[in-house]
Amino acid sequence: MSSQDKKSIFNRIKSDKKFQIIIISVISAVLLLCLVFNVLVTKEVKEYDRVTEYVNDTELKLEKILSSVEGAGKVSVAITVESGMETVLAVSTTVKETQNGKETVTTPVIVNGKTVVLKENYPKIVGVLIIAEGATSITVFRKIQQATMSFLDININQIEILTMKK
Repeated sequence: MSSQDKKSIFNRIKSDKKFQIIIISVISAVLLLCLVFNVLVTKEVKEYDRVTEYVNDTELKLEKILSSVEGAGKVSVAITVESGMETVLAVSTTVKETQNGKETVTTPVIVNGKTVVLKENYPKIVGVLIIAEGATSITVFRKIQQATMSFLDININQIEILTMKK
């Protein structure tokens, strides 16, 4: 494209107000979409990081506890979870009279521009894989099983215990 063509395009943009508005609108829309997308991705990444940190910390704590069981030896733990974090919001419920009867309206409580969070629940643990050197002993196996059930508050069918290779 020659410099004359570039000047011609620039002059057209400069003189056409409708074209300027269209260009500004398109640029604004693109910037807004980028901002919204960035906020959504950042929120998902933060939640993923929190869940990953929770799972990793729980695995390490359980490994430490189980390796302390007499005869267990070296222990490795892997935990799987059902989903992400669950956030419980404070809500305000009002009942309104309408032509069709009563209508219940629930809205989140907002203080200083932010939604009030009552609590955040970590994801439900759905499975635990434990590999232990001492799992060949039925006594050690049962102790590992019981300790895991107690520590994680899960059922026996959610636990798989295997013997570590030597």
